[in-house]
Amino acid sequence: MEINLEMPSHEQKKQNTGSNKNIDVMDNAYGLHVTEEEMYSPTCEYVEEACGPNENDGCTGGGDHVEGNTLKADAVSKGVTIEPQNGLEFETKEAAYSFYREYARSIGFGITIKASRRSKKSGKFIDVKIACSRFGSKRESSATVNPRSCIKTDCKAGMHMKRTQDEKWIIYSFIKEHNHEICPDDFYNSIQGRNKQSGVVACQKKGLQLALDEDDIQVMLEHFMCMQTENPNFFYSLDLDLDKRLRNVFWIDAKGRHDYNFFCDVVFLDTFYVRNNYKVPYAPIIGVNHHFQYMLLGCALIGEQTTSTFIWLMQTWRKAVGGQAPKVIITEQDKCLNEAVSDVFPDTRHCFCLWHILSKMPENLPCVANEGEIFMAKFNKCIYRSWTDEQFEKRWWKMVDKFELKDDEWVNSLFEDRKRWVPTYMQDTFLAGMSTTERYGSIASLFDKYIHKEGTFKEFMEQYKIFLQDLSEMEVTAGFETQNKQTALRSQSSFEKQVLGVYTDAVFEKFQVEVLGAVSCQLQKESEDGPTCNFRVDDFEERQNFLIAWNEAALDIHCLCRSFEYRGFLCKHAILVLQMSGLSNIPSHYILKRWTKDAKIAQSASVISKNLPYRVQRFNDLCKQAIKLCEAGSLCEEAYHIAFQALEEVLKSCVGVNNSVRSASAPNTLAVHGFLDIEEENRSNNMAKSSKKKKIYKKRKVLSEPEGPAVGLQDCYQQLVCHI
Repeated sequence: MEINLEMPSHEQKKQNTGSNKNIDVMDNAYGLHVTEEEMYSPTCEYVEEACGPNENDGCTGGGDHVEGNTLKADAVSKGVTIEPQNGLEFETKEAAYSFYREYARSIGFGITIKASRRSKKSGKFIDVKIACSRFGSKRESSATVNPRSCIKTDCKAGMHMKRTQDEKWIIYSFIKEHNHEICPDDFYNSIQGRNKQSGVVACQKKGLQLALDEDDIQVMLEHFMCMQTENPNFFYSLDLDLDKRLRNVFWIDAKGRHDYNFFCDVVFLDTFYVRNNYKVPYAPIIGVNHHFQYMLLGCALIGEQTTSTFIWLMQTWRKAVGGQAPKVIITEQDKCLNEAVSDVFPDTRHCFCLWHILSKMPENLPCVANEGEIFMAKFNKCIYRSWTDEQFEKRWWKMVDKFELKDDEWVNSLFEDRKRWVPTYMQDTFLAGMSTTERYGSIASLFDKYIHKEGTFKEFMEQYKIFLQDLSEMEVTAGFETQNKQTALRSQSSFEKQVLGVYTDAVFEKFQVEVLGAVSCQLQKESEDGPTCNFRVDDFEERQNFLIAWNEAALDIHCLCRSFEYRGFLCKHAILVLQMSGLSNIPSHYILKRWTKDAKIAQSASVISKNLPYRVQRFNDLCKQAIKLCEAGSLCEEAYHIAFQALEEVLKSCVGVNNSVRSASAPNTLAVHGFLDIEEENRSNNMAKSSKKKKIYKKRKVLSEPEGPAVGLQDCYQQLVCHI
């Protein structure tokens, strides 16, 4: 888009009289929306003021266009704007205009082209006058649809620039003083409106339009196309606004959909890269497999952090994974996320990440910066050492009073949300190790080395593919070691022997550390409360003591360190209490299946077949089994040949069965998405034909609903490109 310096503002007014388009023009090098922050940024390179209409007469001029968003003049150095001065020289009129634009932006007033003139001999510009947007007098007609928000005061401030004989431009005159109060909104208002030359509404560049250009979208859609070609169970969805512009994107591969069936107990929606303004606003949905490894259960690109955005994301993700809600979802503490989770997952336990809470301390509590160590000691005691709800609340308010935080809004919000992040209130909530006190130690941080804050989308996609490959190799290696590695016992503990062949290798090693660590603890019985015995364990390795409540009749044990709640296996303190109580085996409910070698074993075929009335469900189940076969078959060359040969034989058998059924099927049976819709074998032969046709019609209606978005990839791409 270009800025017209040919036509002075009063001529533009005459051209549009009675057209109901009496509004300012916004210009932008890309013709797209920009955010409000960019509009006020003195170093922004996306916005240009336009030649808005005015009510005052001026000199007429010739014709030329200035390319929007041109390079700043030498007078602008490293983003610092210098005040205009008479005689200041520029290489081009574009540079001079950009210079005055940046000056106006930094001061906070709008500008407009008052007049321009060109040489009759050469046809080139020789003279341009730029004025404050409040110059002239208010004289609006009754036909004006959009009256100006900028009141005219006949302000004389402005800059007059002329071309020299050597075709450079100088500031001929400059008037600094304004006859009105400076209002930063004037600058914003002066760049709003319609492009009167084209009649097209100039759009602000916002959301994903800031992160993705035309080439980026092509790369993304080509990736989606490739993934669906490789595996039809790949799912993606595009969120478009009313103008068909891209707002948000979600996708999940076949493996993620498969894994979610087994590890839907805890998920983490990580908005770290969005909140920290990474160039690619990536938001992964994270889970943990039975090898204690990070896995992707969905990926999103977030345009705007709004409630509606997160509702769309969660609804789309829930649809992609079959409608099953997670038991626990972990997010940052954020109002929009809170509302979205409550709306989409009302029965899911919503928790906050401890790392996020702690990372917000310096920003939200600068008042305690001088007492940082003292405050954190009190805070940690309150959070991690409180045994009961009452004890926590007593310590909390004591801490609040001591540091005078009673009126702090963020502190009060933490207390209101205490049941979502304080360990005391989460004794029955399993978090799979995904809520840690440091991001560096969290599973989510594994993606940090693949994504960089200023990385382009193409770089992101390249790293994303590498990351998926690395994840797959890590899981295959862990699975191979679990099946083939002979892990040695390191103690005489019956607990260690009990889980040796049960836990995966990675989890067993973590549990083994706890068993060995029990020797550094000393047990002392504190009290009895009915069937519950309270113990104190002095941990000499960690140099602190822990309280343990043990109900032998109910086989129920709780430790202050809350290892089982946060990681899913018993700690050394609980192990010591069980040993001293004479138990030789860990109670079965403290050995979670999700950490065992059998975590991904599905239901028996007889149970599954009863739940597969439709082709889509049969398809999904076969994909799950195929992925398991691929995992096992890729471990070595011999297994690969066995799996490949078996697949070829099974495929031939299935094609033969389908052909025989197809020839015997009713002629009105329709193919859906390239697959024949076959009636169930157990359908009664005595059913009336009319009833049979009705049921077939219903089935077709269900099957015709696509797993992916309704719009084809090529159509989507064409629509998106047209609106970039």
